[in-house]
Amino acid sequence: MTSTSASSEIVVLGVGNTLLTDDGVGVLVVRELAEASTSEVASAGAEGSVTYHDGGTIGLALLPLIENTPSVILVDAADFGGTLGEVRLFEGDEMDALLRVKRSTPHEIAVSDLILTAELIGAKPGRRALVAIQAGDLTLGAEPQPTVAAAVPEARAQVTALIERWGGRA
Repeated sequence: MTSTSASSEIVVLGVGNTLLTDDGVGVLVVRELAEASTSEVASAGAEGSVTYHDGGTIGLALLPLIENTPSVILVDAADFGGTLGEVRLFEGDEMDALLRVKRSTPHEIAVSDLILTAELIGAKPGRRALVAIQAGDLTLGAEPQPTVAAAVPEARAQVTALIERWGGRA
């Protein structure tokens, strides 16, 4: 699932494991955003400055997607101490700090390593954000818990608002 433009200014990555209940909610959010964007692009006849990618759990393999873009938005389930299903935006250094401290699943470690590697090679996007949904259940399961699934519209709205604030078209 990719909605592409010739020169993407903003890359939106949904990360997580869709086979681990709440962990896949970030991927669900980005899939919905990509579907909506594809419909809007087709009806408008023009492509926007945003690309959407299902990053799954592949970590460092995502480096080529972010190293040549000025802006990246990650969407992911996380444990930031919020209430189940709470959506919170972390930008810039605040996002980097959260990724360094809260690394409880293998893909969280991979996302942290992705940002750190981009920094080490001088390719870390200047604008970075994480739209995080507080997860609870990371056991085997194909659907997020109802409380977490109910956060998808709010997470979509936060991503869209951030894209607009950064000057892109969602």
